[in-house]
Amino acid sequence: MVKGSIETRKVDSKGRIYLSSNLKDKTVYIFRRNDILIVAISRSILNDTLKKLQGKSTIEEYLNLLSRLGEPTPKEIEKFARKRTWKKLEEYL
Repeated sequence: MVKGSIETRKVDSKGRIYLSSNLKDKTVYIFRRNDILIVAISRSILNDTLKKLQGKSTIEEYLNLLSRLGEPTPKEIEKFARKRTWKKLEEYL
């Protein structure tokens, strides 16, 4: 669960959003993706937040798994592939 609060703000006719008087004359950093906006008071906070939201990539997960379990041998990979193929075939039977 993410800690914090969700606030509602109106966008005026010029596309402006009032955030807080504490931010007067300050620069804010905005991440925009489709219909989502994330606003932060520093670039480093924004980058850290995006990393947390992004999660780990498949490659990172695979490399972590390899580091814990060790790299599989070609025989192990072949055995796994055969089992996986058989399971797929069973779905059609």
